[in-house]
Amino acid sequence: WVAGGMGGKQKYNWWRMVSVNTTWENDTSPITHVADNSIVRLVHNGTWHYLRTGRAKPYSLGWDRRMFVAGNESSSSSSLWDLWKVKIVSEESPRPRGQLYAVTTTFQLYNAVSGCLLQATRAELPKWGREMSELVCTDANATRSESTLWNIEQVRDKRFKRARFWTLVKRHLLRDIVWINREMAISNNKLVADPDRYKHTESSPWTWPLLLYPMRLSAWSDTSIKYYEIGNPLTWWASTLCCLLYPLQILYWLVCWRRGASAWHPREFQRYWDTTKLLWGGWALHYLPFFLMGRVTYLHHYLPALYFALLLLAYQIQCLVRWYLSPRAMWPIVLLALLVTAYVSFVFMPLTFGSGEPMNQLAYLAWLPTWNIHKNLPGF
Repeated sequence: WVAGGMGGKQKYNWWRMVSVNTTWENDTSPITHVADNSIVRLVHNGTWHYLRTGRAKPYSLGWDRRMFVAGNESSSSSSLWDLWKVKIVSEESPRPRGQLYAVTTTFQLYNAVSGCLLQATRAELPKWGREMSELVCTDANATRSESTLWNIEQVRDKRFKRARFWTLVKRHLLRDIVWINREMAISNNKLVADPDRYKHTESSPWTWPLLLYPMRLSAWSDTSIKYYEIGNPLTWWASTLCCLLYPLQILYWLVCWRRGASAWHPREFQRYWDTTKLLWGGWALHYLPFFLMGRVTYLHHYLPALYFALLLLAYQIQCLVRWYLSPRAMWPIVLLALLVTAYVSFVFMPLTFGSGEPMNQLAYLAWLPTWNIHKNLPGF
């Protein structure tokens, strides 16, 4: 059996450290601490097999040694390849460094026979391996790579008292911020769409500003309350047009200014520029990075960017009507736009606030052929 692991607190990641002679302790046994340079065996909680290495190559890589699970304490199939030497690397708490502690101790595991170092790779096993990251035993045993560092996240032993980690763990704010953002990026890129189960609940980032694939948020039977993730199409599309035209608008005004054909007052343009660059930049920074991600994406990932797009739209309307319309013409146009926006929001309210009616009665709201409001479309 090839050994693998998964990110986070998954049941596949639970291992027990046992002594070399595989004796088990109970709630009344004296506590035996795992010290630096101790020799232990690792038993998988789900299969009760030992973690073992050998001379075979890894499944996904052409070098190092394969990790697998085999044998158990009830059989005579234990091996010297099951033995692992604990090497403590660092201790975050002020406690003595000579033994393992939960959470605060970082350590490495060396195989007692070959001296190779247990390492978690980013090479994923096929579907039969649940796409877990393959574990290997690397012969580059002098490395301090993070993929070779381990810690104990939880101890299920009633003999130990619950620790107050906030009094023991040192604070490393900047390091922790960098680490957690990097880990989030890695884990997010592993959330890929399964082509065998593809549905249009997923959507590509380029479709979001166009509102091509709104998303069903619940069961779609005639008797259930149904929620549809969709916004006001008018303001949605208008904000998209505003964001796409904004760079051209700024370029045009800069060209006019350079040629002396601009009627802008410098302070007025500076005020406009300071506001719009913040709003357009917020839209771009919340939207464009999704094109670099390998993870599965949904329409609601666009909502933070939509917030900035709508603010930019409102500010553009405010500026344009103030600059180019007289007060007498400005207010009727603004009131008309508000009434139309409110009416469209009211029309789409059964979808956004939930409706228990059969969706055939709301078929008139399918403004685009890609909106699966009342019928399933290819790919759904």
